[in-house]
Amino acid sequence: MEKGWNAISKESLQPNGFLGYVQSTGKEPKDGQPVTVDKVPDFEDYGLGCFLLTGTEIYKLVESSM
Repeated sequence: MEKGWNAISKESLQPNGFLGYVQSTGKEPKDGQPVTVDKVPDFEDYGLGCFLLTGTEIYKLVESSM
């Protein structure tokens, strides 16, 4: 879990706040391709909510272990 969070937060999250490697919306997955780190999102990306929920759970886990 720690390795996964570190990869997402260090590799996918960009300095400008965008989240890379996330599929955009579309009728089919191919409509949002290619999925790259520097693709500007259309603000309906599927991964943003997952990123935020994961960060929340990581925070709760760290807080509970202190």
